[in-house]
Amino acid sequence: MSYILEALKKAQAERQLGNAPTIHAPQASTPAPAAAAASRKPLFVGLGAGALVVVAGVLVLGRPAPAPQTVAQRAPAPAAPAPEPLVVSAPPAPPPVTVRERAPAPTPAPSRPAPVPVPAAAPAPVAKAAPEDSLPFLQQLPDAQQRDIPRVTFGGYMYSANAADRLLIVDKALRHEGEEVAPGLVLEKLLPKAAVMNFRGIRYRVAY
Repeated sequence: MSYILEALKKAQAERQLGNAPTIHAPQASTPAPAAAAASRKPLFVGLGAGALVVVAGVLVLGRPAPAPQTVAQRAPAPAAPAPEPLVVSAPPAPPPVTVRERAPAPTPAPSRPAPVPVPAAAPAPVAKAAPEDSLPFLQQLPDAQQRDIPRVTFGGYMYSANAADRLLIVDKALRHEGEEVAPGLVLEKLLPKAAVMNFRGIRYRVAY
């Protein structure tokens, strides 16, 4: 506002200086009342304009200054943290593939025919030895068998419950059970009162 007042005062002073007579200016004759009124008209116009400016300045200065608007500055949003670099780990190396050769399927052995069970041969019936007491004596054999049997002479004998201790004198020689006393003739067993002889399967008794 002070700038406006100073500008008005300066403009008024310049106008007054512009109307002041100089030494070189011709003496103006006394103007007529109409000329004087005309010269004052611009002054009144300027004063009116200045008064309007002053009133406008007073009105402007008298108006309460608007409250300063607080402009809330929005705090800048914090910058998002930079994403950490993604570490791409190399995929683990696949385990070595062990190639196993498939063993060839075993060739089935040719099936053998089931063995045919061979029936066991029935043992030949063993001729049941006749009791020694029921054997025939030499004299009771057929004549043809008697002629085939070698002739031997018997002497003393010794009978014992132990077979190893039994003795018989045949042709003047001591003989034990199971000994061959002549070709094909075996002293088979000694009984308390007789000797059992066997000539090629022919069994008979000889009394002492």
